[in-house]
Amino acid sequence: MPQFDTFSFFSQLFWVFLAFTTLYLLLSFYLLPALAAILKIRKRKLAAQATSSSNAVTTDTASVTTESTNSLVSSLSAKISSFETNASQSVNLSNNLNVLSLQVEASNRLNLSVLSQAQLTTLFYN
Repeated sequence: MPQFDTFSFFSQLFWVFLAFTTLYLLLSFYLLPALAAILKIRKRKLAAQATSSSNAVTTDTASVTTESTNSLVSSLSAKISSFETNASQSVNLSNNLNVLSLQVEASNRLNLSVLSQAQLTTLFYN
């Protein structure tokens, strides 16, 4: 068997060590530092994107919160103004009703007094 030939052991071991040493040096000094640099850059970019997206989410959340607060305040102010208008109208209406009821009562009293005087005059003239 040729792999057990003692005459070729030295040359086979020499070429194996030479190939693995060359491969190790190439990987150690050229390929692995390049890969490490690429991974560092990628990690920084991902961290920057995560930070910017969280800032964007925070900004979006803040703008949504501001918009919702503004819309809530405007709707509440509109409801308050409509309530004030309705309240003033109801107060005016109740005042008008009070005035009308007083006028009706006064006219009824006047009518009663006129009728009572008319009855008295008719009573005396009969």
